[in-house]
Amino acid sequence: MLSVRLKAIADCVPEGTIVADIGTDHAFLPVELIASGKIERAYACDIGTGPLEHARATVAEAGLQAQISLILTPGLEKVPQDAQVAVIAGMGWMTAKEILENDFERLGQFQRILVQVNREVASLRRWIMDHGFEIVAEKLVHDRHYYQIVGFRKASQPVVYTEAQLQYGPFLLARREPVFIEYYHYRKAKLERIARQIEDPDKRSEILRQIEDMNAVILNR
Repeated sequence: MLSVRLKAIADCVPEGTIVADIGTDHAFLPVELIASGKIERAYACDIGTGPLEHARATVAEAGLQAQISLILTPGLEKVPQDAQVAVIAGMGWMTAKEILENDFERLGQFQRILVQVNREVASLRRWIMDHGFEIVAEKLVHDRHYYQIVGFRKASQPVVYTEAQLQYGPFLLARREPVFIEYYHYRKAKLERIARQIEDPDKRSEILRQIEDMNAVILNR
């Protein structure tokens, strides 16, 4: 059974596509996508031989060797051209950014690119906008930690997001689901604790500004 985080990523994968899972680790995501019948073909990719051996064992146990190819690669470099969806998940923003920029010319070939970074999601959204892409899917889930998944593709024309959309997500902001409000109550409480502990007036003012912005945009106060 997939974790809540991986299940959320799987939900964002279009049916019938060929998926390249970058940083696949144990290949749980591609195995579940195929076992559930959502897709028929996948590439499980990782930079390390150790994780790829874990993936090989998972694929073999599921009997899906004919449908999942294992590829030793640091990013998208060795992914076959027929891949339609790229998943880049479970890593920091700088690592994900490096993967995206190292094979930037290929990105427009994908129907959808799904990225889940552990921090700096606003930086990811800004990068998407600045590089000619558009956000087409977003999910926020809680599984001990809060995880945001952002799906995007090449835009047919320039897309401009507001600062609030970059910070909080255009789809998440529009839907305002309970987990979204819960997450920002959590973030607000965390910022308030930090503000009480900081002595530097400039840093404290910046944190208080973030709290005010959150109240206005998210909590409608």
